Amino acid sequence: MQVEAIQQHGTVTEQDFNTMRVMIVDDDPMVGETLGMFFEHLNFKNITILDRGEKALEEIDRGSFDYIFMDLMMPGIGGLETLKLIHENHQLTNVIIMTGYPTMETVIDAMRSGASDFLVKPFRLQDIKIILERINRLKILMENNWRLNQELEQKQEVEKLNIELQKRIRSQTLMYDIVDSLSRINRTEELYRFIINKSIEICQAKKACFLIRDNDRASSYIMLSQKGLNNGGPGKRISTGIEKFEESITRRLFEKCFGLTPDMYNSSGIPDSNYISIPFNIRNEPFGLLLLGEKEGKTGFDSDDQFILRFMAERTALNIENMALYDNLMQNLMASMMSLVGAIEAKDIYTRQHSSRVTKYAVEIAKVMGCSDDDLHRLRTCGPLHDIGKIGIDDSILNKKTRLTGMEYDKIKTHPLIGVNIVSPLMLDKEELAIIRNHHERWDGKGYPDGLKATEIPVLSRILIVADSFDAMSSDRAYRKAIPIDKCIEELIQNKGTQFDPDVVDASISIFREYPAQEKISMAV
Repeated sequence: MQVEAIQQHGTVTEQDFNTMRVMIVDDDPMVGETLGMFFEHLNFKNITILDRGEKALEEIDRGSFDYIFMDLMMPGIGGLETLKLIHENHQLTNVIIMTGYPTMETVIDAMRSGASDFLVKPFRLQDIKIILERINRLKILMENNWRLNQELEQKQEVEKLNIELQKRIRSQTLMYDIVDSLSRINRTEELYRFIINKSIEICQAKKACFLIRDNDRASSYIMLSQKGLNNGGPGKRISTGIEKFEESITRRLFEKCFGLTPDMYNSSGIPDSNYISIPFNIRNEPFGLLLLGEKEGKTGFDSDDQFILRFMAERTALNIENMALYDNLMQNLMASMMSLVGAIEAKDIYTRQHSSRVTKYAVEIAKVMGCSDDDLHRLRTCGPLHDIGKIGIDDSILNKKTRLTGMEYDKIKTHPLIGVNIVSPLMLDKEELAIIRNHHERWDGKGYPDGLKATEIPVLSRILIVADSFDAMSSDRAYRKAIPIDKCIEELIQNKGTQFDPDVVDASISIFREYPAQEKISMAV
């Protein structure tokens, strides 16, 4: 091992790599060859390339390796099983798992099994250099800790290294927590709140704000989230007077957001250590800034704080970019879906704007019932699409003015399932799909398509059922005139506990009385 030599330099250099042993295990010859060329470029001389986990186990028993870069999915013994066997007998060997299809579950399994890091294909030379640098820093601490524990007379040094190791462990834990949390966030508003809350948790800061550049005004920034500030909230535009991104912009934002004065800067124009700024870049272009100040319990922010915050910024910037792409895709898909809804409603003057009205009613009922913002978002997204499956029903059935036959009614009852199939490209969650699938269920279990009963019916579906029924009763139809509002409400009350959820009906009555269906309602959705 090259620990002592590396310690003298403080960091890993390409000269250090000259004497280190590295093994590459991947059943794809192209990956092995490419990675081998990367290591040759980094001045590695001892490189072993294998294509099976079994061969790797045999080779490591013949002699130790400093690094093993191993594919997760291989014939025979897979990467995860090989990793466990290596970790049992060679705990100081650093194993880096490679995969082209990373998931949070595989990352956690690999780390628990002893992986030192995770490399996502395709990778760049810079990615490998970063991993080697990070692993070697941790490796130095671990090997020193092991050696010093054998030398009891150096107790003070052991304690010092243990403290440093705990800091590294904390950093690793925070990094995994950040990655795990980001994997479960799918809305930008939630992401911006996460940036503030997590950064305050990490650094114990009293003040924080996250801003992004204003696309319409290059010299301005828009505050998206903040804590501990009294001079602005989400949506506030802050002008810096500087169009090109440079250090003076950060100073101007600190002054306007945190109220910093000239005496709080050093001779280089940088705020003292009680304040810190972290840039957010997308594709190497400035996108936003995270500002933090007034750290509790310490004189200022340290390098550990900066490391974790920068890690979070890099990961979050990727999420922001992906969400922007996803939102654009979703908008295009939703536009297509709404065109189908419009086509359905255009065929019948009596059902025009039906989906829009039902959605507005449903959102208002959900607010009265105390539903979460996420649930309101689900209703706004899927409420307009609840009848989209009717595009698959023959017009002669949909527009029939006389009573439907049994066969025709059975055909009508298929439209929720047709709707679920149509919206499948939207990748909706189960609560959103239930709005479309189960909006014709009944509280007594006699509805369709699944015959769900009472609370088996998802709550958002129960809300839409009441909104849908009210709008159907209170609107003109080809076979009858609109039923008066009072009669509609009376009908809802009479069918509590049979057709409708009693709680939903109770929550809806004041809304239906206040916003009569025959008027052009303009409720805020």
